Amino acid sequence: MTIPSRAHISSFRGPHTTTSETLDMSSAAPAVTLARSSRAPFMRSFAPRARSHANARIKRRHRHHRHHHHRVAADASSRERAECATVHVPTLLRLCRAIATRGNEIIRDVTEGGELGVRDKGGAATTDGTYVGDAQTEADRRVEAMMVEALKRYAPELRLVAEESFENASSIEGVDFGELAVDFEYAAATGDAEEDEGFAPELRRPIALDRVAVYCDPLDGTNEYAAGEREAITVLLGIAVDGTPRAGVIGQPFHNYGKKDRRLGRVVWGGIGIGVHGLDIAADAVAPPLPPDGEHVVAVNRNVRENRQAPVLEALGSRVDIVISATGFHYLMLLERRAHSALLLRKASKKWDTCAGEALLRATGGVVTDTVGRRYDYSYNLDALPNLSGMAASLDVDMHWEMTAIIRDVIEPLGRYPYDVDDPSIKRGVLDGVDVPAGGWRCLSVDVGGCLLEPSERVADVYARTALEVGCASVTPETASRDFKEAFAAFRGSDAADASRYYGDGKSFWRRVIAHVLTRGGTDVIDDTTIDLAVDKLYLHYEHPSAWHIAHGAVDAARRLRRSGVRVVLASNWDSRLPTLLRTLGLDDEFDAIVFSADIGVEKPSEEFFHAVARAADVPAARCAHVGDAPVADVAGARSAGFGVAVRWSPHPTDDDQPTAHDFNQLADAVLSANRTLDARPRLSRFPVPPPP
Repeated sequence: MTIPSRAHISSFRGPHTTTSETLDMSSAAPAVTLARSSRAPFMRSFAPRARSHANARIKRRHRHHRHHHHRVAADASSRERAECATVHVPTLLRLCRAIATRGNEIIRDVTEGGELGVRDKGGAATTDGTYVGDAQTEADRRVEAMMVEALKRYAPELRLVAEESFENASSIEGVDFGELAVDFEYAAATGDAEEDEGFAPELRRPIALDRVAVYCDPLDGTNEYAAGEREAITVLLGIAVDGTPRAGVIGQPFHNYGKKDRRLGRVVWGGIGIGVHGLDIAADAVAPPLPPDGEHVVAVNRNVRENRQAPVLEALGSRVDIVISATGFHYLMLLERRAHSALLLRKASKKWDTCAGEALLRATGGVVTDTVGRRYDYSYNLDALPNLSGMAASLDVDMHWEMTAIIRDVIEPLGRYPYDVDDPSIKRGVLDGVDVPAGGWRCLSVDVGGCLLEPSERVADVYARTALEVGCASVTPETASRDFKEAFAAFRGSDAADASRYYGDGKSFWRRVIAHVLTRGGTDVIDDTTIDLAVDKLYLHYEHPSAWHIAHGAVDAARRLRRSGVRVVLASNWDSRLPTLLRTLGLDDEFDAIVFSADIGVEKPSEEFFHAVARAADVPAARCAHVGDAPVADVAGARSAGFGVAVRWSPHPTDDDQPTAHDFNQLADAVLSANRTLDARPRLSRFPVPPPP
């Protein structure tokens, strides 16, 4: 089964039409323990089956893969080596899927042989004093060797963190890495170009390697595996970009274990914008009703090493259906709608445990945070790999924030955790350090071009293709990029000194831009008929919803804010076609108001524009926040108009402590969290037991 992205509306993707915002012109133990409940899903427990002739079978399987179409040990193509300074995320995801498939096979081979080669890396005691080791097996070692070799062959400088290698515990003697590696060329060739389209346009192009980190766990749940568990074992690969999990793969080698006539194993994969694939569950599968309409169903670890879990579960009124020490399996249970939340209220997991699952949950509208609701940063930092502040994951964002608020109240009398932990991987909140206005934030205004909407195809490529169609063969993507930027900065919709860009449908401005591109900055001579034909073609292209990509999470974030009483207003320099475009994208009912320059006669960064936004929201400017990608038109303009805060839409922090965001749900988190601290709005009442005073 495929679970579509929560923001399924983002299937409308594409480029430009009337926006004055910035446009991208750059180049390209026993089994699972279940609580007894008539409503609880029943999970069967299977003992491991004994196998003989292990080594011979493993060797035969490896030889088979060396010569099969999955064949191993092929070098990456010369093209990929030449592009080693960049990485193509969809291709990297396809490689990770192939690695997980191969990892599943290796784990089954080792298990079949019966010689697990268990080592204890050093464990700790539970609350009752029982020592629990930290196991590593031959399967961990072999899968990690394959993972590291395959990924390094694809991109030698890839920022890769793998569990056993990082912990210096994966010494493998006598293993031929070439035998274990995945054929990159085969893996890349198995992809479908349509799979890539859901990714943000930026990720469909090669991006700098230093923006990407890959976190790998060769066998999650090793203690359970060594004790006989099979179904809950997983292979985890998570891809983070700019510190945010964007794509993930969970291999489950023993899915359907013990079930006759069912294929053994599966690979679940997906990411932000592309949904989740490979779950193999009923198409109509739904989660148990959310509190208060049903009990809060949770997954927890088997081993309890702190005094917080019991009082938290009691305060939440939770029903524990899944008890197993396997984080990847917890995420699968959430994705399968068999639980609402997974809780690990202590230091235990690491980034390689959570990155893949968080990417998949984000893809379906879920959330992963620390114990008290702070998001983790997955930027490459070897000093910030442990999730020191615990882990909480949920299917529903609103429920999650109320749940973590209750957790904060419950654990406060038990100690200062996690606030006494120096955790370098806690992500700075978007509005940290910003004074909250009296009464809280009551409006968020959102820039459209380059923020809410992004062209799905590079503008330069569209212009060059259109130029060729109308007979201007000398226009290339390179010249189109140069000339478009030049024209966009220089021209207005009339010759008046104080002219705006957009009047009416914007053709008085766009015709000048298009003519400048077709004539290669005025060096060629093109007749008016040709220019008019190009204008018509480009207008038709950019009026179609497929030309635009909607930022992931934008719709969910707007709905969360509006439910809490925060108005959300679109604020854009755009021509008169904007309302129609929003309607074709299905966005017209998702915002409280739309303010655009062609309609009101002024444009950003003028104070008059932002005052019009505040009036449309019926909120004082000081209680308004604005987010947009342009430093002058958005940030400086909103500040000048007296807005309480202006947030720069960018994946990269600025050098001057300017608030930045590149995740609409994270921005909504910040606004709602600030309002909760002031008790500006009453808390939702999802949980049957109120938090303690």
